[in-house]
Amino acid sequence: MQGYGNILRIDLSSGNVSEQTIEPELAERFLGGVGINDWLLWEHFTAVDPRIDPLGPENVIIMGLGPLGGTATGLGSKMKFTFKGPLCNMFGDSVSGGSFGPMLRYAGYDHLVITGRAERPVYIWIDDGRVEIRDASSLWGKGVHEATETIRSELGDADVAVACIGQGGENLVRYASVTVTEERSAGRTGAGCVMGSKNLKAVAARGSKGVGVHDPAAFMEAVDDFYLRLRSDPSESDFRKNGTLRAVNFYDRIYGNAFRNGQYSKVPDQKVKLLKAEWFIDNLKTQDMACSVGCTVGCCHLCEIKGDESPAAARFAGERGDGPEYLTVASFGMGCDLPDMAAVTHLHHVCNDYGVDLVEMGGIISFLMELWERGIIDENDSQRWLGRPLSLEWGSLEAVEAVIRSIALQENDLGRLFQNGLLPAAQSITEDKDFPVEQYAVYGKGGITLPEEIRSYPIWAINFAVASRGCDHLKGYNVIDKAFRTDISEAWLGKPGAGVGYVPDLKGAASAHAENYTAAVNTLGVCVFRTARDPMNISLDVLAGAYRALTGLEISGGEMYTIGERVYNLEKAFNSRVGLRREDDRLCRRWMEEPVTGGPGKGMKAGDYFHELLDEYYLHKGWDVKTSLQTRRKLMELGLEDVVAVLEKEDAVV
Repeated sequence: MQGYGNILRIDLSSGNVSEQTIEPELAERFLGGVGINDWLLWEHFTAVDPRIDPLGPENVIIMGLGPLGGTATGLGSKMKFTFKGPLCNMFGDSVSGGSFGPMLRYAGYDHLVITGRAERPVYIWIDDGRVEIRDASSLWGKGVHEATETIRSELGDADVAVACIGQGGENLVRYASVTVTEERSAGRTGAGCVMGSKNLKAVAARGSKGVGVHDPAAFMEAVDDFYLRLRSDPSESDFRKNGTLRAVNFYDRIYGNAFRNGQYSKVPDQKVKLLKAEWFIDNLKTQDMACSVGCTVGCCHLCEIKGDESPAAARFAGERGDGPEYLTVASFGMGCDLPDMAAVTHLHHVCNDYGVDLVEMGGIISFLMELWERGIIDENDSQRWLGRPLSLEWGSLEAVEAVIRSIALQENDLGRLFQNGLLPAAQSITEDKDFPVEQYAVYGKGGITLPEEIRSYPIWAINFAVASRGCDHLKGYNVIDKAFRTDISEAWLGKPGAGVGYVPDLKGAASAHAENYTAAVNTLGVCVFRTARDPMNISLDVLAGAYRALTGLEISGGEMYTIGERVYNLEKAFNSRVGLRREDDRLCRRWMEEPVTGGPGKGMKAGDYFHELLDEYYLHKGWDVKTSLQTRRKLMELGLEDVVAVLEKEDAVV
């Protein structure tokens, strides 16, 4: 079987290293990428109680890239990090671009499974099949950029790919991230925290083995087809030029930008123009860049802050690096009302260097700023928390920097208050103030934050409430609801309703279908922005053709969809084992009860349609509507008899 490497297992407690072949049966069942990652997680937690403390040595972190990742498809390479999540104590995963995943594959390994806990700080060095566990005591306490540079210097190769944690992971901030090749971040649900709990500073990889191809001629035909399909996409040039920042403009038109902690669904015109892609391109961008190996689009950017772009920019003069993504701008520029692209770019670099999830950071800081605006907290609180008075008013760059530093370094009471995330901190402040401040916390499933307006877009609202890793837009990524794609709705569901804007028609079913579809794409190791964004252009049938040419394994697009559904059910089964039920599929008060403030969806609130669409979502999944638990029938249909056996013992299936 071509197109696959091995599974590398490393136990940090014992130092044992072993390899495992990926057998055709495993590939046919879960394909690769997120699929095999999820199976390895499930397999681990059949021997370990899934209710363990995610910061204990019993947890596992799995890094894996699917079979099309690191190849010439033109669809990019996205690596999955999979673990029990410390932020919300359930299934956790995160994704990154960069060169680490492909380099790991070129060294011979599609998946890396790390268990145990080292006695002292270490990093792992993987070099074309040779594996070392090296001392990292001198790296502990360093930011990602300095640590990565030091590792490369020690190894004598500036091109070594490194996945590294910063002080956030070392200090067990539960939403700490892993920064890959310096600026690509696996940000969500706490992968960096898990690495920190294992005393694992970094994993470095170098490989030269490449990826074997079953039928090179057929594979190159598929590559040519991908290229033509991408070039035929009318949004392609815009995506290449503006990257994810294009969403600032698009969301501005449809009232999808969440302003000031989501109180408003549109940023004032004079502010949003300073946060648009055009401003970034004219003032900061230096060149286009692809974030990962095998991408023909290059929607990322390099930039430099010269110092004269804004009043704050002088402080960051000469700073270079990756440009910010949409979520950086949404988190700080919009959520915190900081309409300064130079400052937002700087904060992007700061979060990556500390190794903390900038989305959670933005949610926390905008929450604090709303409490300040409402007079619930004041300088007495900042004095108590930070040891000095500090205004937390909207748009304060000083406040944003102070909160990020406090949390990443855990250097004061404010940092410790938010170490475990937004919702636990809000509950503590509620007790302290004897006032229900949780009503101002913007979050979805698991207490996770995300700075987007979703009340007008029911598919996204359901996604945020049900996603297996907690509140999320990428588990069921789609453009049906926001781009009014009745054609996708027709193809998937046989009716156009899911693509009709600002109504609840078929939105629960579309959310369920999108999750299965996206999971299928993620088994391949390619970028969802190039595939799941427009499934009418690059369909699962088209992707299946490339996979057949690469591996020699026969598969259809329909079978690939079934694999995606099987994979997503595995994630759901994990969460059922840790006790999650229907009541955990929820949204915050702001999204449920407060109406949208403007635009075509003005007056909409999720509570008006939520429960009906949640029923529809469960029915489309084949799960029990009352409890949200999976049914034996559905799991058996998907060939998950072994999963049923585990769930039956724990009364977690109906």
